Amino acid sequence: MAKPQRKRSAKSDALAMLWRIPASSVGFALFFMLLLGQRQGSFVGMLMVSAVFSGVINLGLWVTSWVLVPRLAPQLYTDDSQALKLAGAFFFSSLFYALIAAVIIHFTIIPGFLGNSQAIISIVLYSSLFGVLFVGIAMAVTFHRSAMARAGSERELVLARRIQESFLLSEFPSSPRIEMHAVNLSSKEVSGDFYDVVPRGDAGFLLAVADVSGKGVPAALLSSMLQASLRTQAQGVRSLADIMTNVNALVCQRSITGQFATFFLAAVDEPEMRLRYTNAGHNFPVLLRANGERVLLEDGGLVVGMMEGMPYVEASVDLQPGDRVLLYTDGVSEAADPSGEMFGEDRLYALLDGLPVELSARVIVDRVLAGLTTFLAGAEPGDDITVMALRVLEPSQPRP
Repeated sequence: MAKPQRKRSAKSDALAMLWRIPASSVGFALFFMLLLGQRQGSFVGMLMVSAVFSGVINLGLWVTSWVLVPRLAPQLYTDDSQALKLAGAFFFSSLFYALIAAVIIHFTIIPGFLGNSQAIISIVLYSSLFGVLFVGIAMAVTFHRSAMARAGSERELVLARRIQESFLLSEFPSSPRIEMHAVNLSSKEVSGDFYDVVPRGDAGFLLAVADVSGKGVPAALLSSMLQASLRTQAQGVRSLADIMTNVNALVCQRSITGQFATFFLAAVDEPEMRLRYTNAGHNFPVLLRANGERVLLEDGGLVVGMMEGMPYVEASVDLQPGDRVLLYTDGVSEAADPSGEMFGEDRLYALLDGLPVELSARVIVDRVLAGLTTFLAGAEPGDDITVMALRVLEPSQPRP
């Protein structure tokens, strides 16, 4: 488990000056004694001068950090592109307060400290030198902390993706009359799409594909909640419309961010070779008959999470040997090539119409993804992609 970082505050920074000022004062005193060739007896005087410089500069940087920048330019702290401006602000601040310290020394500890132009130029040069040094150190420390935080976040996202992949089937239920295959490709570290196949004993199985609005972690969390809700209801609730109604109520009640999801849910009844389904605003799955007829599975209702209490209807189609069903998310149809043209449903339908009837479900999925990759011509998909294929076998047909 990562160690929690202590929150930085104005008070903690002010308390830290209690050790930073004397520590840096000793260091500066020794540095200037060696640089100027002073004797040991002058250490006390050098220490007093260094203490004034250190105290005034540290106080000035504290004021800059907690008073001036937050009030005048707070975006410098939140926008990574403004890092040089933030560094410049602290550099000129340290230079300004170094000059104030020199004036204090001039009128107190060492009268005439700024008695000539050479002394003033020396103070400016040394202040600039140490200002650049400390700003550089501060930026290096900040960059290191940010890099470590990003590395930790990336490791957590990689782990989250592995956990999510463990929830997505790689081995599908075995059936003498039905074969299926599915693939999920995430556009980010984690996916807002999910697919699932849930056996229901001798009655067949449920299959589902859903696409949560948005991307990344929030979408992945809601996607996991949808899958958990489906599996919880799979054995006890027989009506697909009721399952979808319950899922919709759950999303409406739990999604405080206003997220919603398209959701296609179907039940394959193997004894009767019938597919019942309800479609909650999802891309219309395509039923390709062995004779070339194309049927779109449209009936259902509104996307889940939009409005509680919405009704969902259930429809059904008969399945015959050679029939194939393709389910997909809008990451397929809305994928755009380098010119901005979308893949679209018509191009998908044309691809499916050209597939031989004897192709296995796995090969159908591979052909769709290959066609999409060719169309993209090197462009990155802008959304998560999920493709699922189902194929009806002849009663005595061996599984390929």
